[in-house]
Amino acid sequence: LGGGATPLAQGGLAAAIGPGDSAASHAQDTLIAGAGLCDPDTVAALAAGAPEAISWLTARGARLNQTELRLEGGHSRHRVVHSGDDATGAEVHRALREALRASRVEVLDRTIALDLLLGDEGAAAGLLAAAADPGGGLDPGVITARSVVLAAGGLGQAFATTTNPPGASGDAIAIAARAGAVLRDPEFVQFHPTVLWLDGVTGQCPLITEALRGAGAVLRDLAGRPLMAGHDPRGDLAPRDVVSARMYEAIGEGPHSGGGHLWLDATALGADVLEDGFPTVTAACRKHGVDPVTDWVPVAPGAHYSCGGILASLDGRTSVPGLYAVGEAASTGVHGANRLASNSVTEAVIAGRRAGEAIGRERAGEPGEALRMPPAGGGVRADSRPALAAAMSLYAGVLRDREGLERLVRTLEGVAGARLESGGIVRDRDCDLDLATVEATNLHAVSALIAAAALRRAESRGCHRRRDAPERAAAAWHTLVRWDGRRLRVSGGGAP
Repeated sequence: LGGGATPLAQGGLAAAIGPGDSAASHAQDTLIAGAGLCDPDTVAALAAGAPEAISWLTARGARLNQTELRLEGGHSRHRVVHSGDDATGAEVHRALREALRASRVEVLDRTIALDLLLGDEGAAAGLLAAAADPGGGLDPGVITARSVVLAAGGLGQAFATTTNPPGASGDAIAIAARAGAVLRDPEFVQFHPTVLWLDGVTGQCPLITEALRGAGAVLRDLAGRPLMAGHDPRGDLAPRDVVSARMYEAIGEGPHSGGGHLWLDATALGADVLEDGFPTVTAACRKHGVDPVTDWVPVAPGAHYSCGGILASLDGRTSVPGLYAVGEAASTGVHGANRLASNSVTEAVIAGRRAGEAIGRERAGEPGEALRMPPAGGGVRADSRPALAAAMSLYAGVLRDREGLERLVRTLEGVAGARLESGGIVRDRDCDLDLATVEATNLHAVSALIAAAALRRAESRGCHRRRDAPERAAAAWHTLVRWDGRRLRVSGGGAP
C-alpha cells in the first residue's frame, strides 16, 4: 500500500476551475498534445469531469490547493491543482489509502498477480496470483472473481533510466496481453524532459517537475544557450514530446555533446521560491550534490509514462468481458500520442470511479467452475534485465529508426532463449517462480509489444519519433496488438 507511482507525482491534477478557464479549453489543449490520436468524446468527458473529481478527492480528506493554480507544458491556462507545492501525488495517495483502510475492502498486501483466469465463455473469472515472501519467493494460488480490474501502473523499468519506481514493470499490460486482450498504441512512451542526470546511474532517477519551468526555470544546452529558443513558440513549456526530442538532438550534436545531459537553470527563481515552493525537488537535488538555488541542474529525458496500453473505455471496459483496466495500464483515448501534463491522476480518479460504478451495475454472476489456466511460458531470467533495458533505451528511446528497432527485436528474441512468441508467466521446471523472474518476464513482454508497434508506425507522431520517418502521416491511425496464443498480431496504418 505504500508503493506505486502515485506518491511520486509532483505536478498535480489538471482541472478547469480557474477564472476564465473552461472544460472546452482543457479539452483542446489535451487534443493538441495528443497529436491526432485522442478520442474527442473521451477527452471531453475527462475535461468535464475533472472539477468534480477534485471535489471528490477533497471530500475524502485530500488537502489540495485550488486557488494558486500552476502552469505546465502544453496548457494554455494555469489549471494544475497541487498540494505541498510539489507533493500532490503523495497527498492523493495518503487520502485514498486512509479511505481504503476505513472501508470493508479486503487487501491482500504483498500479493502478486501472475495471469488472468478465464471462464467457460472466455470472460475474466479471476487471477492466478501468489503471495510474496520478503526474499521474493512466491507461493501461488487462485483468486476467483466476478470482475478483475488491472490498475498496476506503467512500464518505465523497461528502460535504463526512468522516473518510475522499481515495481513499474508492465505487469498489467503483460497479463492482459497473455489473456488475448487487445492493446492499443504501446509504441507511445512519453519521456519526461527533466530527470535529474546522475553519471552512471540507471533505474529510477529523481523527477524534476515541469512546474519548475512553469515558474520560470530555463533549459540550456551545455554551452549555456537557451535550448528551446527558435525551436518552438511555446518555448520551455512546449509539450513533453517536443521538448524531449529537442533535448535528445542537442545532447547528440556539436562539440559540447559529450556529457549526456543538458542544464535546467532555476537560479533566477531564488531560494524562497525553490525551498518553499518546490521542497521535494530542492531536497532531491541537494541529496545528490546539486543546489538549484546556485547551480544549474543536470537533466536528461527519462522514460516516464505509457500513453498506450490495454484498449479500454473511460469506464475501464476492455475487449475481454469482465476485465477492466484503469490508470496508466489503460489506453482510454485521453492521452493519444502524447499525454498532456497532469492529466494522468485526473484520468485515473475519473476512470476508477466509473469502472467501479460499471461493475456495480453490470457484474456477472458467480464465475463458473471450469477455469481455464493460461499456457505456461519459458520465462525470462532476472539477470537479463540490464541488457534488455539498455537495448530499449538505445533503440526504442526518444528517437528511433527501423534498423535500431530490428536490432531490438533480435535482442529480445535472443535474451535467455526467449522469443517474442513465448507464452504466459513461467510455471515450468527450467526457471524458478520468484518475483524477479515474474518482473523480468513481464518487462520482456511489454518490450516486445513496444518494439513491434514502433516498427509498424513508420512516421513521427507525439512521443514516437522515427529518424528515418521524420514527418507525421497525413492520416491518423491506431496500432492494435493482440496475442493470439501463438504470435503477436499487429495491425494499423490500413494494413493487417
